[in-house]
Amino acid sequence: SRAGPDRCSSKDTTSREVLTLIRDEIKLEDQAAKSRLIEVRSETGEKLRLGVIDLPSFYAPFSMDDGGKPPPRKAAGGEYTSEDVARLIKKLKEQNVNGIILDLRLNGGGSLDEAVKLTGLFVKEGPVVQVKDFQGNIQEEKDKDPSTVYDGPLIVLTSRFSASASEIVAGALQDYGRALIVGDSSTHGKGTVQSVNKLGMYMRLPDNSPTNDPGALKLTIKKFYRAGGASTQLKGVVPDIILPSVLNESKDVGESSLDNPLPWDTIQSAKFDKLDLVRPYLPELQRRSKQRVAKDPEYEYVREDINFYKKMREDKTVSLNEKKRLQEKAELDARQKKREHERLLRGESPDVVYNLTLALADKPGLPDPIPKTNYLALAKGGRVNSAVSITNSASVSPSASIEGDEGAEDEKVPAPDLSLGEAEHILVDYFSLMPHKQSGLTAGRPTETQRN
Repeated sequence: SRAGPDRCSSKDTTSREVLTLIRDEIKLEDQAAKSRLIEVRSETGEKLRLGVIDLPSFYAPFSMDDGGKPPPRKAAGGEYTSEDVARLIKKLKEQNVNGIILDLRLNGGGSLDEAVKLTGLFVKEGPVVQVKDFQGNIQEEKDKDPSTVYDGPLIVLTSRFSASASEIVAGALQDYGRALIVGDSSTHGKGTVQSVNKLGMYMRLPDNSPTNDPGALKLTIKKFYRAGGASTQLKGVVPDIILPSVLNESKDVGESSLDNPLPWDTIQSAKFDKLDLVRPYLPELQRRSKQRVAKDPEYEYVREDINFYKKMREDKTVSLNEKKRLQEKAELDARQKKREHERLLRGESPDVVYNLTLALADKPGLPDPIPKTNYLALAKGGRVNSAVSITNSASVSPSASIEGDEGAEDEKVPAPDLSLGEAEHILVDYFSLMPHKQSGLTAGRPTETQRN
């Protein structure tokens, strides 16, 4: 039937209210470098202190004020990566750390200049990265400061998500033989430089027509090469010690997952002095790490996850049967609860951890240690319930929940940071193997803690 005019019209009875929103200031300090001091015990019972520097990106101001002068450094930090990391290292050295881990696992890159300066905190002056343009011209980006901030045992922790500037730093420290690289089978493999070109300047557009902005085109114009001459493109940086990870099996992470990525190649090595602080100890460090990983029940979980991932990747079908899907979910839940129960029985790490932010870097002493997680306290104060979850006739899996005295809700038992934990073990081994008189670049001479 046809609708008449009255049936097509309706009166708008909704009420409207205008709200004014004022954007609040967004503080970026949380995205700046931060550190932790971890007190551990070696296998011989020796008490050691390890420093961990977590670096999420290579940041620097992009705007210059006051006639081109860089803005003054904020007390809370967050302006320049190299300055912030230098402050954190100074604080860690005041606490007599025996070694440092630089964590670049989720660092997607950033300022190239800051990457070069940060590398210079650990090595004396020299080339950090080589850049080749589309015409074949090669330029060396060098650290020009002969001083160093830290010359002790150093590990760089990487992952498949470490990209661009992270790969430049890791590659340079590996080429110099300055740091031991630990992590996934390779870094991201992002070894190219892009330029964003606005198309409006190349096209005839009507006057005053912002809606007709043709946008911009991003072009790859340069390629990064390590000091040793190998490109970071595609292959990334391969660690000295590779740790098991599901990401190692993924084909969807990294430059190699893109369509038509630029190939890996090499150029002539730059001239630099190799420190060779890793190679003499590497075979023994690899052997010890391999033994630990083989026995670690947490890495057994990783191996199970790798096999499960491979099976899921090979299976090209998904069941639409609700009963079967619910059974699969129940099996996964039971497996997770079984792991949580086993973690609970193993207990908590005895390590003592102190958070050292940039705000605390210039203050004397240490803050209070991080409180232990509450799941053990709940287990002691309440009770641990072990149940049996029967998912099918061929699978019987125990599950666990932690119930407090007052019937609190189940608490998730946190999974440990496996890569960082193994890096700590490797650093303890590294320190124990390295003669103290040769444990730094200066072979026993005082280290410069201030950069000129």
